[in-house]
Amino acid sequence: MEENRSIFQGEVWIEGDMVTYVGQGPETTGGNVPKWDREIDGQGNLLMPGFKNAHTHSAMTFLRSHADDMKLDDWLNKQVFPAEAKLDGEAVYWFTKLAIMEYLTSGITSAYDMYFYMDDGARAAKDCGFRYVFCDSINNFRRNGRADGERLSAV
Repeated sequence: MEENRSIFQGEVWIEGDMVTYVGQGPETTGGNVPKWDREIDGQGNLLMPGFKNAHTHSAMTFLRSHADDMKLDDWLNKQVFPAEAKLDGEAVYWFTKLAIMEYLTSGITSAYDMYFYMDDGARAAKDCGFRYVFCDSINNFRRNGRADGERLSAV
């Protein structure tokens, strides 16, 4: 994914959990090829870095297509906020896991999330082995801004 780099047929070598080589193939490494336990022929496919979702409210998966024909102000005040008021940490955990499964099916490999019950969202990400950055909800009306700032600076 380098600027002005053309797409090429080549190889990706992985040892353990590390990518150790990306290139044209053994001819460019002087024939020095490790012995592999497994080889995957990706001929005809494209290998590229995963997408990053830089603005998510993952646990809101439960509101998808819920009253989506309303004006934003009405949707938020009459549908979203009352539904969110019924959430607890366990619900956020499961809805976040659902979102992570959806992210992975579309090539998203990490996300930046802003939502309530940050610890439960973090637990879901950890349990799924998914990379997340959490910033909590600064305007969640459950704590004051100073407490949020202190908590975030301690992380």
